[in-house]
Amino acid sequence: MRGAVIGTGLVAAIVVGGWLGVETLARDRVAAWIATDPALEAASVTALRDPRQIGVGLTDLRFSDPAIGVGLPWMRAWLSPLAPLTAQLDLPDQAQVTQGGQVMQLGLSAPVASLSLAPLNRMAPDRLDLQAQDVTLDGQPLADALSLQARMVPLGANAPRPARAAYALDLALEGLDVAGVARLGLDPGPLPGPVGAQGPVRIWLDGTPSVTGDQVPQIVGWQTEGLALQAGQIGLRIIGRLSHDAQGRAEGQVALYSADADAMIGMAVGLGLIPPRGQLLLRAGLSQLSRADLDDTLPGPAFPDPAEGELRLPIIMRDGQLILGGVPIGPAPAI
Repeated sequence: MRGAVIGTGLVAAIVVGGWLGVETLARDRVAAWIATDPALEAASVTALRDPRQIGVGLTDLRFSDPAIGVGLPWMRAWLSPLAPLTAQLDLPDQAQVTQGGQVMQLGLSAPVASLSLAPLNRMAPDRLDLQAQDVTLDGQPLADALSLQARMVPLGANAPRPARAAYALDLALEGLDVAGVARLGLDPGPLPGPVGAQGPVRIWLDGTPSVTGDQVPQIVGWQTEGLALQAGQIGLRIIGRLSHDAQGRAEGQVALYSADADAMIGMAVGLGLIPPRGQLLLRAGLSQLSRADLDDTLPGPAFPDPAEGELRLPIIMRDGQLILGGVPIGPAPAI
C-alpha cells in the first residue's frame, strides 16, 4: 500500500503540471516529491518534450522499504492532452527486487500500467490498471499472467464502520509459483503451486489514499461475490465478506464451494480461515457441517445453494469466535 501511495503522488505531480501546460513544472514537482521522501531516489528527472505526451522520464528510480526494495532502470510517466486525468506509465521489462539483503532480477513481459486521479477527492486514485505477462524472478517463472483493475466506488450503506473509502477490484492471476513468492518474503502458507485466482473483490480502507503519503490507509474489510481460487490440483470458489472487529479479529462469514471435500479443507487451512486443528472436526463431520445455515443477520453478498455434486462449507466469525456448524471451535483469526 505504501508503494501505491508513492506512485499516486508521482502521478499527481505530473497531472497538476500537465493541467497548467508547463511540463517543466511537472518535472520540478516530481523531483521535489522524490527529494522529500527518504524512501525514494532517482538519478535524473527530465521533461519528455513531446507535445503528444506531457510527462517526465526518470532514470535509476529506487524505492526502499524495511520489507522490500524495488529498483527500475528507467520509467516514463505521461498523460495525453486528450485525457488529462489519466497517467500512463511506460515500464522496463527488467527490475531489481531486494528482500532480506538479497538482490533479485524481476522480469516483466508486456507490462501495462495506468492510473487516473479524482481531482475533487484530494487527488485520490480513481482507476488503476496493471497488467503483465510471463513474470520471472532470476530467470525462473514467477507468474504466467497478472491483471488487476481497480476503481473507486461508493462506500455503500453496509460498509464496515471504520471504512472511509472503497475500491472494486477485478483480479486475474495465473500460474503463481509459491517458491518465488516465498523468496520475495511473502508467506504462501501450505498452499501447493501453482496458484491462480480470478474474480471480483471489494475492499474497504480506513482512509482515502492521499498524495502526501503521510498516512497509509489500511484494509478494514473485503467482500467477494465469487472468487475462484486454484492451488495445484485444488480448486474452489469463495463467496463472503470479512471485516475486523474492535479487537482486530475477523468478523463476518464466508462460504467455500467445491466438489472435492479434502481440497476444500486444505484450502481453508491454507487461507487461514480455519486453524489446522479444525481439520479433524471438518473431516469427521463435513457432510453435516456443509448443511449448516449461514447467519442472515451479518451483512454480505447472497450465498447461492451449492450445485449438484458440490459442497458448501459456511465459516462464520462472530464475537471473536470461529464457528463451524453452529459450534465455536476457537478464536477468529486476526486480520
